[in-house]
Amino acid sequence: MKTLELGQQIAKILTGGSILALTGELGSGKTQFTRGVGIGLGIPEEHITSPTFTLIQEYPATIPLIHIDLYRLETHADIQSLGLSEYFQTPYIVIIEWADRMQRALPSDSLRLQFSHGEHHEVRVVDIQGTGSKSRESVNRLNALLSQNPDNDFPRISR
Repeated sequence: MKTLELGQQIAKILTGGSILALTGELGSGKTQFTRGVGIGLGIPEEHITSPTFTLIQEYPATIPLIHIDLYRLETHADIQSLGLSEYFQTPYIVIIEWADRMQRALPSDSLRLQFSHGEHHEVRVVDIQGTGSKSRESVNRLNALLSQNPDNDFPRISR
């Protein structure tokens, strides 16, 4: 399974109020994964772009998707000035790229996805962990969904 397909699968188990905190090195698949979530929510692929320069993209869908990219922000004050907490509630699904830059401001209940390169440059590894009751339930639903393809060892899911 590729990162785009993983995003589409995860979109099936997300609900309003879901927060996905993405971390990982440049080029490890965070934006491609986000594109997959958007496609899974019914957003046309060509509308989904990286918000590196705009910082926040809002996509209307049955469950609105908020895509945040913190790559260009340096300080906690920069991040606080965005007022992100208003998005951390129903009805939104929020995906935060470079979430490690806002560790102190992340909601305590979120899906944490760590992206990395595998043994070969084109291979990706994604570790997924739920940090609260809602996100752990999402991990359980994702496990059930992915278990339908037992030969697949991507992603790694932590508890």
